[in-house]
Amino acid sequence: MSNILFKEEQRFDQWWLKLLIVCVILIIAVSAFVAIGQSSDMIVMAATALSCLLGIVLMGSIFYMKLTTTITDEKIHIRYFPFLNREWKWSDVQTAKVIDYGFVGGWGIRIWTGMGTVYNVKGSKGLHFKTDSKEYVIGTQKEEELRSSVAHLLK
Repeated sequence: MSNILFKEEQRFDQWWLKLLIVCVILIIAVSAFVAIGQSSDMIVMAATALSCLLGIVLMGSIFYMKLTTTITDEKIHIRYFPFLNREWKWSDVQTAKVIDYGFVGGWGIRIWTGMGTVYNVKGSKGLHFKTDSKEYVIGTQKEEELRSSVAHLLK
């Protein structure tokens, strides 16, 4: 087993995002109660209740999402719960550096950006690396720790 050089776990914990999600959940719930109260059709009430529940579960799931980055001497590994589990061997990486990538149209998994696929939760700093076929950026909140931990591996 390889020695872990860098490990970071990031969550969507911005206060304004939590407030937005709670507001959307409240709007969904109130709308569902109003719709159910105005209908006597059981099918409509059941469909409304299920739609409300699905919306609340989807919005609430953002609280459970997290990006875990683990870097060893052998590989870069990310787990973007619940969507993705991916790794790249350092031997397949052509170039790598810690960069400030700016705003890439939001947070999450961003495909087709100018820097390839970006995996981030917040902020604008990350590890940018290229393989034979693609480019990637993995966001970090610990820029200096990342830089110093993997300096000997950066190409």
